[in-house]
Amino acid sequence: MRTTHLALMFFVVFFLFVPAALPAQDCYTTLDDGVWGNPRRDFNDVPIPVLIDSLIPVGDPIVIGIPGRSVAFADGGEPCILDGLPGGGRPRSLTGEFVDAVVDTDCVLPEGFPANRKGKFRNALLGETMALALNCRLDPDLPWVVVTPVMLTVPALPGDDGLYGTADDSLCADCDTMTVRMPAELMAVLADSLGVEPTVEAVLGMANASLGGGDTYGLNGKTMWRAVSNLNRAFKRSRFLVSSEPDTIIITLTMQKPDTAPEGRAAISDGAALALVPLRSAGGISAVRLSLPEQAYVTAVAYNVAGRKVAVLADRILPSGETVLEFPSDRHVPSGVYFVRADAALPSGASRLTAKVVVLR
Repeated sequence: MRTTHLALMFFVVFFLFVPAALPAQDCYTTLDDGVWGNPRRDFNDVPIPVLIDSLIPVGDPIVIGIPGRSVAFADGGEPCILDGLPGGGRPRSLTGEFVDAVVDTDCVLPEGFPANRKGKFRNALLGETMALALNCRLDPDLPWVVVTPVMLTVPALPGDDGLYGTADDSLCADCDTMTVRMPAELMAVLADSLGVEPTVEAVLGMANASLGGGDTYGLNGKTMWRAVSNLNRAFKRSRFLVSSEPDTIIITLTMQKPDTAPEGRAAISDGAALALVPLRSAGGISAVRLSLPEQAYVTAVAYNVAGRKVAVLADRILPSGETVLEFPSDRHVPSGVYFVRADAALPSGASRLTAKVVVLR
């Protein structure tokens, strides 16, 4: 059983009101730079020093920076990483006269490297970049995660093996959802200036470019530090990525002709449609727009991922056309993924629609 390299896993939630399983979700694992720098901590009962040693085999160093201004932490240099993390100080490019230095068993940092006399990294971007590089080795699926402006993650619960990041993990339906926001200027550079898919690996590459003094298209060290540190905490220990696309979606229920409706179910007139559309505002999605082909009594209820009712958005007669149904503004409905079920008693028959909604506060 692997404890240092983690496998993809899928999670399926069933609801009484959903006729089919929801789409699978992915679980990933990260540790922040404070954990990576603490020799007394462990992950899955593996001490952090042992874990770092296992992630840097002979011939495969962790390289920070870019060609011409880089530092390679090779096999034997793991104590330097342990001593250096967590990093602190102003996030900035590396300084000094070194050219593609190597840190190995001697654990001697190059002249001008930002560290104090005890080896602690005095550069916050350096510390977070090192942590993300380790995380990409801890979880080999992490580099390929597509980064979006807003991502929502939920803690994972270990299964019978008691280990995080293994195939029997399950989503903690009662836990709070973490909202991870990425700098808009970074997303624009990746998509527009570089034309690359905004993956975790691409963000790590930009962080190394910033440290090495390469072209970052105007992105400063603080912006890169914020992006990398957010990723290091996005999947802390092990978390499911429950949503990475909080954009407006449209779900339309296909109505049945009266002569083809199953026995015991009300039929809907041909051509009628019921649409539920999540709306976006400056703070994110906080409402849905319900479209009715005709006036109807509507009950619209929001459920969390555990299937618990958290809010009633409508329980009244609504006119034909579009009606905006807002989520409560109080903290009883925090940021997270919800499912809205709308039941409409249309004159031409009954109809039901369920839509996935991402609420951002």
